[in-house]
Amino acid sequence: MTRDKTDSRPTVIFDLGGVLVGFDWMRACARLEAAGGAPAAVIRDVILGGVEKVGFDTGRLGPREFAARCCAAIGVSLPYAEFADIWCDIFTEKREVTGLLDEIGRHADLVLLSNTDVLHLDYVRSRYDFLAKFGRLVLSYEVGHAKPARQMFERAIGLCAPGTRMIYFDDVAEFVSAARACGLPAEQFVDAAKLRRDLERFGVL
Repeated sequence: MTRDKTDSRPTVIFDLGGVLVGFDWMRACARLEAAGGAPAAVIRDVILGGVEKVGFDTGRLGPREFAARCCAAIGVSLPYAEFADIWCDIFTEKREVTGLLDEIGRHADLVLLSNTDVLHLDYVRSRYDFLAKFGRLVLSYEVGHAKPARQMFERAIGLCAPGTRMIYFDDVAEFVSAARACGLPAEQFVDAAKLRRDLERFGVL
């Protein structure tokens, strides 16, 4: 017997950075400056605004090639392992949010939707246990596109059975608007209190 769509579990979709983890790019940039590179503010602009990061986030550059290109761009010479350690030294878990995941997961399926790279994802997975609570991951470096590209949101929608109630949380207003334009209901994440209110309205808390 096929379940009626009204009987299916809803799906709650979370962004990673800015929602489940905080991040501080300047911490990594300061370490790269200390290692002999350009000033931290210059490093931030060069790396975050460069084509290399876009290529890394979308899987077009592998981690070693990305590291080599970044080091060349900012004028520093580092072993790959040291660069990778610095690159990942930006995260802090938002426990006020991740602490809700078990409760949410009792009533809804959990999906992660993130612009990220393989180094960051592996680092977060190795340091924190909350990723294991997500049944499915939609990652830019695997999809080959990054938000706000519609392919990211369409991939998440496609993971769910027709008629599934879905809601997506992202801290970036542009990405919330892009998700909605693709037919994915979305709310902007501000803090854990608003998240709880939104989830209560959605019916999972």
